[in-house]
Amino acid sequence: MLDCAEILPDMSNLYFPFHSLGFKCNPFRAVTDAEWLEVAILPDSLAEVLAHGFVHLQLLGGKGHGKTTALLILADHLKREGQRVAYEHIEIGQTEFVTSLDSLDAFLLDEADRLSEREWDRLLRALSVDGRGLRSILSSHEDLTHRFVRRGLPLTTLRFETATLTHVAAVIRRRLAHFALELDLPGVTISPEAIAHLHQTFGADIRVIEQTLYEVFQGRRERGEIGVEEVVVN
Repeated sequence: MLDCAEILPDMSNLYFPFHSLGFKCNPFRAVTDAEWLEVAILPDSLAEVLAHGFVHLQLLGGKGHGKTTALLILADHLKREGQRVAYEHIEIGQTEFVTSLDSLDAFLLDEADRLSEREWDRLLRALSVDGRGLRSILSSHEDLTHRFVRRGLPLTTLRFETATLTHVAAVIRRRLAHFALELDLPGVTISPEAIAHLHQTFGADIRVIEQTLYEVFQGRRERGEIGVEEVVVN
């Protein structure tokens, strides 16, 4: 994926439709892994979990509610602490994990509910080894508590079923600031009323909110304005 920052040196020779709005590119486009961490906002509930500590953690919630973002934030946090960390995403149709757990301090598994029973047994046996200290952080659509209870393993649960208006507003404003031509000074702002409407309409589905705003920006870019009443051009 092309990072819009890479093409900025040639901006005098090309037409950049979002420059008139004060952005390097559509601020709600798909982001790279590195950009994901740069624009991610740590939910208050996740900050509390980090503050209190955990052994094993499951992140529960529907599609687009921020589970993958939370996993990437946690992976970065643990790496900064000097821990040996691996992240793996289980794709649709995949039932096994391929990461070697031998030298890890923490294993982050995205869409863990897609594992087969055989793989669950393999994973939980690894987590149950006395003295190993391997921690797990799992995202799932279904509650995994019963699996850990049967093994006598402690499990902390964090549910991504709601998102506060404050969090949604922070996510939107971080995107606008990150992709602004002038650092933290976007040429377009989104009004509190518009953000409240998005929150009321889509709730905790941050992904759909971002996709909706992508289409708004994409559809109006050539006119040099956003063109909806809730959005204010500075």
